Amino acid sequence: MKLKIFSFFSGSGFLDLGFELNGYSIELVNEFSPAFINAYKYSRNQMGLAAPKYGYSNIDINEYLGQRAEELREYISDAKKDNSLVGFIGGPPCPDFSVAGKQRGRNGDNGKLSLSYIQLIIAQHPDFFLFENVKGLWKTAKHREFYEELKTMLHDAGYYMTNRLTNAIEFGAPQDRDRILLFGMSKSLFPNSNNNPMGKIHYSFIIRNQGNTMAYNCAF
Repeated sequence: MKLKIFSFFSGSGFLDLGFELNGYSIELVNEFSPAFINAYKYSRNQMGLAAPKYGYSNIDINEYLGQRAEELREYISDAKKDNSLVGFIGGPPCPDFSVAGKQRGRNGDNGKLSLSYIQLIIAQHPDFFLFENVKGLWKTAKHREFYEELKTMLHDAGYYMTNRLTNAIEFGAPQDRDRILLFGMSKSLFPNSNNNPMGKIHYSFIIRNQGNTMAYNCAF
């Protein structure tokens, strides 16, 4: 079974690279910044990696919630024709939740994008997803309330989830920074389960990938 990734807020592709080096296939890349997406394209070319099947997109993610929703739905449907599992990965911009930022939270221009990403997951319902952000979203009380609301939305939409505050240094990356990782899988993948089946095996799964990603983030 193939595992295919649709990447959002892709930056220069470090998160994607971690997944790709663990056997996942990058199918779509969405990054709003032309500078970042140009760096992403250049890097893949230099590394001899094939371009994503459904291409590079530098549109606002909210367009996939509106006029381009059907286009994305068709890509996902096509990706699943060979019985592959499709996942969304993304780390929405974090300044509004960072302890070093202005603490605008959910109402900031960047903070609103976290909700957009969750809404996109709910609307398109991939088989699994990764949401990554700064520890301020997890540690700061007013931001934590927003984070828990996002998790409730995902739970109600049919996802089992597990999350963990993770430091890159735990996995050998030469940097000391905490990130909250939220990983979810569609309940439809567990038709005979009445309880959340996601335990330590899934922590290991997502942390291993994110660990590799963080390591390459420094070395790339």
